[in-house]
Amino acid sequence: MVLMKALPAKREIEAPRTSRAGLVSVAISILSLGLVWFEVVHHLQSEWSFNPQYSYGWSVPFLAMFLLWRRFLTRPRPAPRPPPKFWPTAVIVGGAVLLFPVRFLSAANPDWRLLSWAGAFFALAISLSSLFLAGGRPWLRHFAFPMFFMLVAVPWPVQFEQSFTQTLMRAVTGTNVFGLNVAGVPALQHGNVIEVGSGLIGIEEACSGVRSLQATFMVSLFLGELYQFSTLRRLSLVLAGGILAFFCNLVRTAFLVWVGTQHGASAIHAWHDPAGLTILLCCLIGLWLTSLCLGRGYTGSMTVAEGKENEFGWRLPLGSGAMLPVWIIIIEVSTLIWYGVHLSAIQSSPWTVNWPTAQEEYREVAISPEAEGILRYNEGGGGSWKAKDGHPWVMYYFRWGPGRTAALFVKNHRPDVCLPASGMTLVRDDGIHLLEVKGIKLPVRSYRFDYRGSALNVFYCYWDAKSSYETTAAANTEDWTFKGRIGAALKGRKEMGAQMLELVVWGYEYDNEAKAALEEQLVKILSRG
Repeated sequence: MVLMKALPAKREIEAPRTSRAGLVSVAISILSLGLVWFEVVHHLQSEWSFNPQYSYGWSVPFLAMFLLWRRFLTRPRPAPRPPPKFWPTAVIVGGAVLLFPVRFLSAANPDWRLLSWAGAFFALAISLSSLFLAGGRPWLRHFAFPMFFMLVAVPWPVQFEQSFTQTLMRAVTGTNVFGLNVAGVPALQHGNVIEVGSGLIGIEEACSGVRSLQATFMVSLFLGELYQFSTLRRLSLVLAGGILAFFCNLVRTAFLVWVGTQHGASAIHAWHDPAGLTILLCCLIGLWLTSLCLGRGYTGSMTVAEGKENEFGWRLPLGSGAMLPVWIIIIEVSTLIWYGVHLSAIQSSPWTVNWPTAQEEYREVAISPEAEGILRYNEGGGGSWKAKDGHPWVMYYFRWGPGRTAALFVKNHRPDVCLPASGMTLVRDDGIHLLEVKGIKLPVRSYRFDYRGSALNVFYCYWDAKSSYETTAAANTEDWTFKGRIGAALKGRKEMGAQMLELVVWGYEYDNEAKAALEEQLVKILSRG
């Protein structure tokens, strides 16, 4: 009832009348644009399914269709004069042609966010040009927002997302440390980790606020459109949503840190998800109440042409509309054929690991539920032991099946990204070198860290079926460069899963000693797949 009162009053609009030819053109155009956006959703679905940060993306296409339908019911008259057809048709044709390389490259690089944005912008250009042909500038202005709304489901660029997330995590950590000290609880900040008397408490991505911030941004835009707010009111709602998201997550982390100080870090896991769900609901309710306050006494900004019958005036040529579905089918079939022909050339996993359970003081290392939720691996775990020379070792091994976009998660959670956030200092990155063990060539990246005066050597190996590691090691970088990604597609190396091995050892004064010890351990651990 409150929702209905908040909505602007309906205007009496005469029902539009459309010819049979117009209906056929509309049906073909809707099918064409639907297939174009299906290509975009097909590329984004892996991110929405396996990355909790963007799981809200599944709701965005349905919300966008709802907003389009509401705009359709209040559509203005088409422009009195037919718009020029050359440049809108050229944009449609150009966007459709460029969808082919996007789809072709995405089969080998499902985690490449550049393709996500490229595909979304091409689909947006095709859609807006079609609307311009259909009703001129009045329709372009009227339907633009629901089309642009789809962009909120596209993942942020990796570097920007990493920087933003780490900034938020440090801000939340620092604020909690300040609050604890004010409350008389001694606390120290080590990156994203809080040291208290009961132990170490980590602030991970879920507590940074970036997940709820993105979802709140989407909801605030939707509510602004639902209530037909003016531009200023919509911006105010977005700003209020950002403040609410940060404040609510700050309350959540403060509560979890308090639980950790009182009952130990292990007690946090029992409250992590309930606290997160409660705070999310509070944030959304607060955002909705804010929208009601902004909409008080407001009748909406959307104007509709009234008077004579509201003709459809759909001017998208039938031939152009009918060719788009055919072109999308050609793109899909040719992509399937290309990667299908090269499938036999893709090398299956040449190695696997044997957990060193016979080693001295061996024990399993539990993977936290938060890490499992982020990595979404098919198989894996951790273990620790002590070598014969007395040095402690820790090993993590994870394997992802086809289509799990493992490169994305591993790239975002490599040692040089995660360990500095845990209070460690990166001393040196020696890059990638091919290490041959039992005839298996492993691309191993070597790091050296300092943690409170203690030396750590970290050895990290990422393997997938499409990379050429002889080239990678020579270039001293992962094959996730622009050139490497395109090369993988041209060779038909489809994303077929991956595996990651990470070994950490303490106490070696010299790197060459640590690397020699690594080879000894790998002989015991590795076996052919």
